[in-house]
Amino acid sequence: MSDPLSSKQFELTGQLYMNLKRSETAYKEYLGNGKTFRYARILRVYNEKIRQLVMEKGYLLPHHLQQDGLDLVSHYDVWMQKWDELKEQINPSPDDEFVFPNSVTFPKEAARHLEQEYERIKQVMVHAE
Repeated sequence: MSDPLSSKQFELTGQLYMNLKRSETAYKEYLGNGKTFRYARILRVYNEKIRQLVMEKGYLLPHHLQQDGLDLVSHYDVWMQKWDELKEQINPSPDDEFVFPNSVTFPKEAARHLEQEYERIKQVMVHAE
């Protein structure tokens, strides 16, 4: 994969893939451990990284995936605003429950599409060797 754009796309989708997987694990940990602030903070770290990656380098995504990236950003924009508002309201300790309603649900299909693109590029690279 000597094409510079392809290499940058591989790097971006790889970073998105790893952060999406870690975010997924953090969300399971949050659900499995009483929905506490401790785990909500961990989840926020990875969600913020994903949002930042898309905002800074989303233009490198293939055109058909750019809307998926923007769908994630839209979700995280609302999620982080609600997260910040609740943190400000209750000033939680690590073991306090940290739950807020959010009708802007996580765009699972968008995340799946981005993960699949990483896997696709990775396969192309393996077969090119």
